[in-house]
Amino acid sequence: MSLRARIFIIVSIIALFILGVSMLLIVRSKNKTNLPQTIVPADNTGAVGNGQTVGQVATGTVIPDGLPAKTPTPLEAEKNGATQLAKVFVERYGTYSTDNNFQNIREVETFVSRSLWSKISAPMLQRSASMDVTLRDSVESKTTTQSFVGMTTKVISMELVSWSDTKATIELKTTRTEEKNGVVSAHYQNATVEMVKVNSSWLVDGLVWN
Repeated sequence: MSLRARIFIIVSIIALFILGVSMLLIVRSKNKTNLPQTIVPADNTGAVGNGQTVGQVATGTVIPDGLPAKTPTPLEAEKNGATQLAKVFVERYGTYSTDNNFQNIREVETFVSRSLWSKISAPMLQRSASMDVTLRDSVESKTTTQSFVGMTTKVISMELVSWSDTKATIELKTTRTEEKNGVVSAHYQNATVEMVKVNSSWLVDGLVWN
């Protein structure tokens, strides 16, 4: 065999060897990238090894658990109920017009104590007493010519400032919108509501507009 033929055979063998090794490395690299993540089963405590729990991923990132819903205590529920009652009272009692015929007062009768009811219902009772047969025509005539006046009250914040077993004080901030003779105006006004507990029920016992 000539020298040229021997050299050709040796070079061919080396080239084939290099090509084979390259193909093997490429195949192994592809197999590694396609391998799925191995999930280590957790025991009853949630541990998966090396101190990690099922809430931890391979990158070390911790997935926080959802916060448990907080159930209000009986005292917290009672305070919330009294505060909401004050809000409803202020909005209903503070919303009225010359057309509603004291409807705002009637709607809050079950919310207030007897002493407060005697105060806020006095104008309504006096009006009813004056509407006798002899004066009814003149009063109705005057009412029909009266200009419209209306007030709408909305509570924007509340704060329970004092609390005991039988009394509570709640301060509220409101927006009040007044319509008078076709002109609408709005302003902020604070209110202080005094509450009393009567027979296990909270009632409004006083209201002061500040």
